[in-house]
Amino acid sequence: MSDDAQSSRREAARRRDREPQAWWLWKGPAVVWLVLLVLFGLSLGTAYLPLGNGNVAANLAIAAVMIALLAAFLMDLRSAQAIIRITAGAGLFWLILMFSLTFNDYLSRHY
Repeated sequence: MSDDAQSSRREAARRRDREPQAWWLWKGPAVVWLVLLVLFGLSLGTAYLPLGNGNVAANLAIAAVMIALLAAFLMDLRSAQAIIRITAGAGLFWLILMFSLTFNDYLSRHY
């Protein structure tokens, strides 16, 4: 057997060994992406249901689940150090505070 044939067989064997690793690398984000698509479909479906004020509550709950999925899996907060989690929580708290103050200002004006 020539050296070229042996090296190509070795390279093919290496590729076969790496294929399961590639699947495990993409498995988590792919599952999260599919769950996000399902939640998007659920949000779209609730928009057409006559729930009154329940539409806002349902869509906010779905959005909260989406944000939790994005933060935990795609931002790797589930395996992050405690200081990173605290920083992310503080940023979320600050964002909620700023939106609350802005919304409060908007609601308190009389046009």
